[in-house]
Amino acid sequence: MNYLYLGLSTGSKRITPLFFSLSAFFLLSALLLSTSYSPALHAQELTIDSAINKAGRQRMLTQRILKSYLLIGQNVDADSAQRQLDQSIALFEQQLDELDEFTTNRAVRKSLERVDGQWQTFRQRVIEKPSTKSALSIINEGDELLISCEKVVKNLEKMANSTKGNVINVSGRQRMLSQRIGMLYAAHSWGVDNRDISENLETAIKEYDDALLFLQAAPINTKKISTSLTKVASKWEFSRSGFSQMDNERYVPFIIQVTTESMLKKMNKITALYEVLDTEKTIANR
Repeated sequence: MNYLYLGLSTGSKRITPLFFSLSAFFLLSALLLSTSYSPALHAQELTIDSAINKAGRQRMLTQRILKSYLLIGQNVDADSAQRQLDQSIALFEQQLDELDEFTTNRAVRKSLERVDGQWQTFRQRVIEKPSTKSALSIINEGDELLISCEKVVKNLEKMANSTKGNVINVSGRQRMLSQRIGMLYAAHSWGVDNRDISENLETAIKEYDDALLFLQAAPINTKKISTSLTKVASKWEFSRSGFSQMDNERYVPFIIQVTTESMLKKMNKITALYEVLDTEKTIANR
């Protein structure tokens, strides 16, 4: 499947005081993911499939970090959003190190170097005190980092050269889209002034729809995966009801935060099921 990212027009940058000190940040980075979304914290030897999954999770984290930043700014479930921001930053750091040690493949390493360079700047900006004046430029930086993370996944998928690798990529990308949709909704509800926000939200919703249909039709699906995807589709339909109120300027950012977190958890479990799938055995038993 081919996907299109819509870039946001660049806003002016303004450096504001740090939201917490760098020393506090590094202490917080040791306290990973005690909330609802909590993949394994310990490093493990990666396979190509687990590397695709992990690199795909990096895409999601760029959007989750932005979403948390925007929710803190408008004081929506701010304590939880602050924990998610801290934990997501720490997990991105950890996974970047793990991916860096995985392979000597030239294309993968080159794309990882680009991610690392962009991440150093982006990380610094998202621990600033949130401001509507700086939000747009930070969203733009996050989108650039997202595109670079996508390149890492694509290069790993080329290494895998398998149907399974492609499905893991698409499934993992749904995690990112759940957070991107939540992020763009939060930007809209906070009044971030940019006409592309609405267009990008519509694009993300359509991409989620298309990829969900693709996954539901995947020939490697087990009964458990198919059942899980049906539950995701049901949850997704409920989430859509919140978007229908935007035209009337009625926003429910807390509800969208809860539902997109639920979508993230479900797609993370499904992606893990794809990762460990014995595709030859599954197809033979269909």
